Amino acid sequence: MSAAQKNLDRLQWLFICTLLLFIVFTATFALYVFTEWRLDQANERRYQSYLLADELRQSSDDLTRMVRSYVATGNPKYRQYFHEIIAIRDGTAPRPLHYNRIYWELVYPRNDRPKPAGEKASLMSLMQAARFSSQEFARLADAKHQSDNLIRIELAAMDKVASSDSLPAGQAAALREQALQMVSDDRYMQAKARIMRPIDEFYQLVEQRTLFEVQQAAMQARLVRFVFLLVSAGLCLLLLRMRSYSRDVLGGSLRQLYSYIVHIGDAHTQPAPPAEADTILGWLARTDTRLRELARQQARVQQQLASQAHTDALTGLANRRALITSLQAWVQQPPAQPWALAYLDLDGFKPVNDHYGHATGDALLQHIAQQLQQWQPAAPCLARMGGDEFVLLLAGPQDHAQAMQQLAAQLGQVQQLGGHAVQVSVSIGLACFAAGPAPGADEVLRQADLAMYQAKAAGKHSVCVYQPGTLP
Repeated sequence: MSAAQKNLDRLQWLFICTLLLFIVFTATFALYVFTEWRLDQANERRYQSYLLADELRQSSDDLTRMVRSYVATGNPKYRQYFHEIIAIRDGTAPRPLHYNRIYWELVYPRNDRPKPAGEKASLMSLMQAARFSSQEFARLADAKHQSDNLIRIELAAMDKVASSDSLPAGQAAALREQALQMVSDDRYMQAKARIMRPIDEFYQLVEQRTLFEVQQAAMQARLVRFVFLLVSAGLCLLLLRMRSYSRDVLGGSLRQLYSYIVHIGDAHTQPAPPAEADTILGWLARTDTRLRELARQQARVQQQLASQAHTDALTGLANRRALITSLQAWVQQPPAQPWALAYLDLDGFKPVNDHYGHATGDALLQHIAQQLQQWQPAAPCLARMGGDEFVLLLAGPQDHAQAMQQLAAQLGQVQQLGGHAVQVSVSIGLACFAAGPAPGADEVLRQADLAMYQAKAAGKHSVCVYQPGTLP
């Protein structure tokens, strides 16, 4: 038997041993992943337990702030929020997304309404589904009961304030003072304390139970991790033995094989020297020739795709990605002259699509793009943001607002497209900047976008210049 055949037999025997050890390795790894998953689950259950209890505490605090705000100001928004919080907690209203991150005090000034997630679920039903122990759930149920008792006091205080609207000023002030006393006296604070005591007891019970679960899961994970490392070490030793018998089978060293694989099909490197035909390196050499030709074909295709990635397919203008790139380059080198960014949005574009069809809508977008190119052929950047929105970068010491008024009038004329007389107006937001340093590209685009929305709010078919502090 030749030395090469002996090496091949040894390589096969080592391969079988390595395969068996790899099976053990895979099983150990799966077990390790499972134990880590159990550890994550234990931590997640612990976190969710605290989160549910904290929601009960937080909703009680939110109700207190809403009722006190209503009593102090008489603003009906706070009373509305009070009832919304109760409806969400009792499951009669959909639970908002990321409910734990909603700050009710900021809902009114920002008009940032909580977004419903879909299904309705009361807080108590979520607590029941969390598989708390009977003692833990009893604490939460007690806290919920005490919170409901407190709500009755708060509702009575708000009713007093509501009834004072039709009374003389003196009587109304007296009722407001009584209502304020109801939500701030010792009786009220004692009722609040009766909510917090069972919640604190719940935290202690959950801490004892979940901490033990987490410690047990962590201990199992460490044990399996140790076994996994031992199996990995054994597998590495077998792989090292296999390496010593692989040279003759491969037809060269691993370094040569690596060089073949790294540069195979690479048209930018020199072809590897020929190898023996009946070895793996010989097969790779033949494959290398075929792959180099494929690489040249792929390079041609990639050039086409790169061009398409920065161009809007419908209008031929720059797309959003190309706009951001151009705008970033523009603001990084402070312009030496005044400039502005115009954000254009077509008014009534959807009715054009609905009435005449998408083909006419596409033709209208193409016509608008052509008019913009003709109106400002030397613009540093002209792009379609998507839909019926366009962005135009203007440079030079001119009255940009007046220029946009003229452009809006031009774009608002009746157009003959596909046998139809089509007319749309344009709302334009304008962010103007002096020569010198400018804000970042995202901020510039944001200002123009906000100005466009103000133009929409002002009745459409208008031009609005961004002014700091005047927009929502």
